[in-house]
Amino acid sequence: MKTTVAISLTLFILTGLCAGQGLFPQGPVNGAEGGTVMFITNLSPPAQPFIRISWSVGGANIIISSSDDSIGPGYGDRITLNKTTGSLELRNLTLADSGEYRVAITTATAETINGSTELVVYENISDANITGPSNHLFANVSSANLTCEAAGNITAIQWMKEGQPLSAGGNIFFSEENRKLSISPVKRHDSGEYVCKLTNPASSATASYRMIVIYGPDSNTILGQHIAEVESFTLIYCSVQSVPPATFTWRFNGQQTGVHEAGYIIKSVSYNNSGDYRCDAKNDLTGTVVSMGHSLSVKDKTPPPLSPEGAAGIAVAVMLVVVAVALGLYFSITHHRNKKGTNEEKDTDALSRSSQTEDMSMSSPDKGREGHKLTTQIQDRTHDRKQPQPGTSHTIATSHAPGTKASAGEHEYECIGNKKTGAPTLPLRGKLPTRQTNTDTGSNTDNKIIN
Repeated sequence: MKTTVAISLTLFILTGLCAGQGLFPQGPVNGAEGGTVMFITNLSPPAQPFIRISWSVGGANIIISSSDDSIGPGYGDRITLNKTTGSLELRNLTLADSGEYRVAITTATAETINGSTELVVYENISDANITGPSNHLFANVSSANLTCEAAGNITAIQWMKEGQPLSAGGNIFFSEENRKLSISPVKRHDSGEYVCKLTNPASSATASYRMIVIYGPDSNTILGQHIAEVESFTLIYCSVQSVPPATFTWRFNGQQTGVHEAGYIIKSVSYNNSGDYRCDAKNDLTGTVVSMGHSLSVKDKTPPPLSPEGAAGIAVAVMLVVVAVALGLYFSITHHRNKKGTNEEKDTDALSRSSQTEDMSMSSPDKGREGHKLTTQIQDRTHDRKQPQPGTSHTIATSHAPGTKASAGEHEYECIGNKKTGAPTLPLRGKLPTRQTNTDTGSNTDNKIIN
């Protein structure tokens, strides 16, 4: 790797100073082996060219430039001089190039400008590597030692975990100028990628190491529904934390199932799948086994919910049924009332004729007379002619004088009225069939009871 380093030399022009006297720039210049550096002055191109420019290191000439250029051995193809500013570029650095570099510039007015700086060439850092434990690391039991090594000049080492800087504290310790990182005891959260970064002023390198801490299984949980519908898809999942990953064994109602995955899948549930499921999780390195149980019940399928269109159709159908039933009830009640009214009218007419008590008397002024006089007395004990009370009776009586015979046939009668209630005399007239008697003496009465 080649690196170019620019250096500004602050030069002061001191008139009347002796040769070799002057002020030099501060600080060293760092370069990497095989790289490039530049020594740059802060001079601007003069109105007249410099008479002479010379660069040297450790008393050995690098270049002398005047009317002719004189280049020291080993620098012919490694340097470039800027004659207008006195800057110098040095390429293909080697460790031997380290030292103090001096420059002397003579102006057109015979004035001398002097300056110097220090160059340090560093070997490139390479072959970085981290060595760590070769055995398994068990959480809370084992300890880990990581050592960072590389070739080249190393001036600093920094440790990082998952991209974040590490600092000493807790179970973390540093030693051997940060070359060694110790973790004791290791925790499960110590698993991850560790990086060491080695640097010097001119180069850097990194190395990484992945640490695995073994633990578990723990934090075990079994996930899944406890009630499943027939023909549905069901997953029962056994969740644990384990490094390395745990191996699983599933049992159903105490019997091995042959399933060795974290998830137990039932693609189409049947009633035979009801029962107890048990998951056994094992870490083959720690030897730890945890067991978890899960119960599953199978039920009938739930009918799918109605769509808005289906619900609307059912609502309309229900409304139509309700309307039809209401209309049927309405017409049935109306027909019943009409029929009842007709029957009541017929009953009223009949009762108006038969719900009376009649006293009929017949008299004849002489034996040979065929005419009879019928007197009818009507007694109505009901106030409502349409609703006669049970037990009410009406009597129609006919009488004739002793020693006479009532002739058979029809006799005229007249309804006089209800004597008890004082009802007005009804203008009823009609003919009443009578029965002939053979009694010669006394009053003979023929009664008829009408309920």
